[in-house]
Amino acid sequence: MLDQKRVIDNFMEMVKISSPSKKERKMADYLTKALNDLGLEVHEDNAGKIQGGNCGNIVGFLKSNSKNKKTIFISSHMDTVVPCEAIFPIIENDIIKTDGTSVLGGDDKAGVAAILELLRVIKEDKLEHPNLLIIFTIAEEIGLLGAKAFEIEKYNVSYGLILDCIGEPGNVIVKGPTCASGKIKITGKAAHAGGEPEKGINALFVAAKAIVSLRAGRVDFETTANIGKITGGEASNIVMPELEMSYEVRSLSKEKLENLLKETLDIFEKVCKEEGAHFSHTIKKTVFGYELGSDEEVVKNIKRACEKLSLPFVQTSTPGASDANVYNTKNIPTLNLAIGMSKVHTVEEFISIKDLISNANILIEFIKGYKE
Repeated sequence: MLDQKRVIDNFMEMVKISSPSKKERKMADYLTKALNDLGLEVHEDNAGKIQGGNCGNIVGFLKSNSKNKKTIFISSHMDTVVPCEAIFPIIENDIIKTDGTSVLGGDDKAGVAAILELLRVIKEDKLEHPNLLIIFTIAEEIGLLGAKAFEIEKYNVSYGLILDCIGEPGNVIVKGPTCASGKIKITGKAAHAGGEPEKGINALFVAAKAIVSLRAGRVDFETTANIGKITGGEASNIVMPELEMSYEVRSLSKEKLENLLKETLDIFEKVCKEEGAHFSHTIKKTVFGYELGSDEEVVKNIKRACEKLSLPFVQTSTPGASDANVYNTKNIPTLNLAIGMSKVHTVEEFISIKDLISNANILIEFIKGYKE
């Protein structure tokens, strides 16, 4: 049965392991040993080489010990956002948080802790289970890079679970967004800003004229858009000749995303033409949306597990992309589970012990009552 102290101790130990994106080596070694100790077949793939990191995805396989020979996968990511070089977790009033100098890393080591506890309970209690593929991915936080490089197709997986979303355990993500991002470049013309500014075309002024016409921020309940970074210019006495902007748009509606993206690019192109500047961009779709129905086996089986634990079962959507987007795009029904992590990507991040334990219990009940 689940060992609450073990779950907490394991989580506290793992969050102390620094694992920023593309530098997950220490965490990968830790998990390789843990999976080997639990009797799984373990290997590291070549995602690190493909994506430029210091390690690949860690993949474990536990062969079925029952009549059910289907393969399902369960996954969380190893990387965390920064600052994560030195993490000092503390427990206060049944809440696990940091000392305020770093993120906690519950995103996504709370998911990892639940998966490891499931495997320990399977081994100790000799629970029957189908083939289990365990995937710990790299570089999720910077573009789902580990999942994109993982060759999941060769495992003949029926469906899967991702443990990687904010919200209370029992909330499940059945709809994820399509995202597009890239650079917008405006090229004007340099000139001496004091001697002959009228001979120049200031790229920033051109961009500003376009930006005031854009729909950005919270466009509607399904759609957001943002310019996150602007770089350009040489000196205060030179009319800015060019600049680049990092732009992204995301929406739960593919049609809304395509319409907003076209509208945005048309505005920049029109303004640049009016001002005599040149416009180009590298924006493309980087993540594709998905939607799972209530009749999907993965949804029904998690619902049953939540009901067994008397947890409210809520089907919802998220504006955030996850590894689930990648696998659903490959036609593998994949459900992302909320795991209780809060204020993620900040030094105020925390998770309750209650939610940490609920995550593991959901997985255990999922396996105990697994149905095809």
